[in-house]
Amino acid sequence: MKPTTLATSRRDFLKIGGGAVAAATLGLPALAQGKTGRIGFAMSTFSVPRFKHLDLPFFEEAVRAAGMETVAVQANFDANQQLNDVDNLLAQGIDALAIIAVNAGAGKNMVRKALRDGVPVVAYNNAIPSSDLSAFVSRDNRGVGASAAKGADAAVGLEGNWVIASGQAGDAVADEMTAGYYDVLKPLIDAGKVNVVSHEFHDGWDPESARKQAENALSANNDNIRGFLCNDDGTAGGCIAALEQAGLAGKAFVSGQDATTVACRLIAEGKMTFSTFTRFDVMGRTAGELCAKLAKGEAINPPMTYSSGDVTVPLQPIEAFHVSRDNLVEYLDQYSPAYVDAETIFKDLPADSLPAGAEKFLK
Repeated sequence: MKPTTLATSRRDFLKIGGGAVAAATLGLPALAQGKTGRIGFAMSTFSVPRFKHLDLPFFEEAVRAAGMETVAVQANFDANQQLNDVDNLLAQGIDALAIIAVNAGAGKNMVRKALRDGVPVVAYNNAIPSSDLSAFVSRDNRGVGASAAKGADAAVGLEGNWVIASGQAGDAVADEMTAGYYDVLKPLIDAGKVNVVSHEFHDGWDPESARKQAENALSANNDNIRGFLCNDDGTAGGCIAALEQAGLAGKAFVSGQDATTVACRLIAEGKMTFSTFTRFDVMGRTAGELCAKLAKGEAINPPMTYSSGDVTVPLQPIEAFHVSRDNLVEYLDQYSPAYVDAETIFKDLPADSLPAGAEKFLK
């Protein structure tokens, strides 16, 4: 752990000289006394496509528009590494901090450390159970899970055997989406209509772990699985790989999240039913704007609150919706090629299997 005296002396040094240096180097407006002009973004990983292509770039754009710079780091889904990342950001000197917490409990400690250094914190994407947060910017993850389960009901009917692939244990998104599934499923489970034959978490959101889970569930139930509720597109892809091996791809319901290029291809092929997409560009920009205001000492007023246990924090909600074959082309009109690659999604698919309007994306 970083000694408090070292962090304090380093930050005080940056307060005296760092702001002027940053302003001169970057051509930014002169900063208020004690400000560095830096906003930290402690991310869980850079490897998730949406983080790389939407969340981070739009966060950085909003911060630049406010006359500041972003210092982004990533922890490779390692909670201990993220604690070190936050220590290092605070030691460098930052005026506000956004965190995609690898682990909610560890996130609470990070918020406490930041506040001890006078740095306001915004939780991003993943909830942190701390009433000291200035804001939480996210979709309604529990609502997304419930919406996916309702979408499964509309698509194939909620009955029979189901598999839940939850992703990273301890990750707030994984936990809350799963809770949302059970909000819808529990009455049906209690009534004997639905049977969750397999529910597992997966370190690092590992698709291979999800594939093995799906293979085992199919084997144990003589291939009699009605659907797979998956908390991201990677785990959904793993389940679909198992279905392909069993000759069942396209015959069972599968949902995912993030509407990546690979997932959209599977949707176009009829192997995935839908993937939930959040407007991550809006999400990144919104969080960047909030952090910039906090860094300047300005008030922010998120319109809602988020509660977990006895903790309630201000919530800035972000829109989420299902991407299916029905609205795939409309989605690609908005997010290809910035986030997904429409040509890759439709390449070499039979012309008679393409959704209406897909031809315009093919060269």
